[in-house]
Amino acid sequence: MRRVGSIATLLLIAATGVAMSQVPGAPAGPPPANRPPPLSFINLPFEDGGVIPDKYTAKATPQPAGSLPLFWTNVPTGTQSYALIMHDVDGAANRTMTDTLHWLIFNIPATATSLPASIPNVAMLPDGSIQPKNRTTNGYNGPGYPGPGYHHYSIELFALDTKLTLTDTATRDDVIKASEGHVLGKAVLAGRFHR
Repeated sequence: MRRVGSIATLLLIAATGVAMSQVPGAPAGPPPANRPPPLSFINLPFEDGGVIPDKYTAKATPQPAGSLPLFWTNVPTGTQSYALIMHDVDGAANRTMTDTLHWLIFNIPATATSLPASIPNVAMLPDGSIQPKNRTTNGYNGPGYPGPGYHHYSIELFALDTKLTLTDTATRDDVIKASEGHVLGKAVLAGRFHR
């Protein structure tokens, strides 16, 4: 009788352990092998996490510095446009928790897989892309942190399933809010700079 009770106890412990290891709603194993690769930057002008070349910064001569050339691959199915945000994540603009915006461009055509170097600093580009104003100008404003030490810059590309119904007066917050629920993929490039 004792032996039967012991076996029943062991079976109960084993069953409880299995049940505890299976978290409700969790996938039952590795992700499917046919999942498409993520949106990614390729052929970078500098190594991810590396120093941004001078010609794209406040060290460039002449000024203003030309915008970074960017290339990407693995476009998500259903992409209708792209939005790109470049910001200095170490900055604290006007003593607030808002960091410093260096480039905002949205409604980049879905057919694009790159942005050329030195895009003009204008609000409206011929392909329909829109560059709202950052701190100082429409378009690209190269890193200019004077030091000491490095500041870190994040370049974030979003594949969207829509075109945004915003104008060149849009702020970064406007673009982020309008993009909510429409992001199909994201690629990130990090760079460093100081004078």
